[in-house]
Amino acid sequence: METSGLTSTGNLALVNPLQAQGVVVPTPPENLGPRVLELSSVLQVTLDIEAQIELFGKEIQRYLLIDGLGYDLPNGGPTVSYGSEAARRATYDLKLEDKSLGSVHVCRELPFSRKEITSLENLLCALVYPLRNALSYRHAVESASRDPLTGAQNRLALSNALLREVDLAKRQDLPLSMLVIDIDHFKTFNDTFGHSFGDDVLVAVAEMIANTVRRSDLLYRFGGEEFVVLASHTEEAGAMLLAERIRSNIEAMQTVRGRDIRVTVSTGVATLNDDESAEDFFSRADQALYSAKNDGRNLSRMG
Repeated sequence: METSGLTSTGNLALVNPLQAQGVVVPTPPENLGPRVLELSSVLQVTLDIEAQIELFGKEIQRYLLIDGLGYDLPNGGPTVSYGSEAARRATYDLKLEDKSLGSVHVCRELPFSRKEITSLENLLCALVYPLRNALSYRHAVESASRDPLTGAQNRLALSNALLREVDLAKRQDLPLSMLVIDIDHFKTFNDTFGHSFGDDVLVAVAEMIANTVRRSDLLYRFGGEEFVVLASHTEEAGAMLLAERIRSNIEAMQTVRGRDIRVTVSTGVATLNDDESAEDFFSRADQALYSAKNDGRNLSRMG
C-alpha cells in the first residue's frame, strides 16, 4: 500500500489511516493550482455521487496514470467504483471540519512516486466540497423518502422505485417480484394497548422484514400497517419462499418491547408479467393479499 501523510487546507483534511500510526511524510504538498479549481468546477455540475466519482476518475487520469479508484460512503453502503482494481493503493479518509466524508482509494499496478502522491492529494482537495454537497443532497432526499417511525422507505419512494424497477426488469428481461405485507388485526393492538404500543409493533415488524430480506431487496412502508417488498431477480418460487420466511419469522416473535404478544402477517405475492404495467403489477399483489386475509390470515398467497 502506498502511504502519504496529512494534507491540510483550511478546515479540509485528507487523512491517510497510516498517519495515525506514526507514518509521516515530511514532503509538503505543492500549491493548489488552476487544474484543481478547474476540476472542482467540473465536479460541481452534478449532485449524484456515482457521477461525481466517475468524473473525478476520468479527470485525474489527465494528470496521473491510474487504473481505478473506489469510494466508500461515511455510513456504509456499497463501494462506488471507477475503472479497475490494482495491486498498489493510495487510501485516504476524507474529512471536512471534522466531519467524515468517507474514504477514497486510488490504485494502479506501478508504485506511486512522491511527486504523484503530492499531486493526488491536491487533486483530492477538488473532490471534497462537491462531495460534501452531494452527500448533503443525498441525505435530504433519503430523509424525504423515509418513514420516520420505522425507517423503511415511504409510499412516495415506492411510487418512484416501482416504475424504475419494472422498466429495468423488462429491459434486461429479468424477473421481478413484489410482496404486499399486512399486519393481521393491527387495530386490536391500538385499541387494547394504545397507539404507542401499536407503533412498537410496526417498528418490530419492519425490523424483522428488513433482517429477513436480502440486501438487494427494497422495503417500503406503504401506509398504516402495510409494507411492500420489491425483490429483483426473483421468480415466483423464490418470492413465495421469501414471503413464507418473513411470515414465519414474524410469527416466531414472542415479545414486543417486553410485552408478550403474538403478531402475524398476511402477504400477497406477484411476479411481473411481460405485458403488465407497474400499476397492474401492484394491483395483482394487493389482490393476492386480500385472498390471504379472506382465507384466514397468517398466510401467503400468489397473485
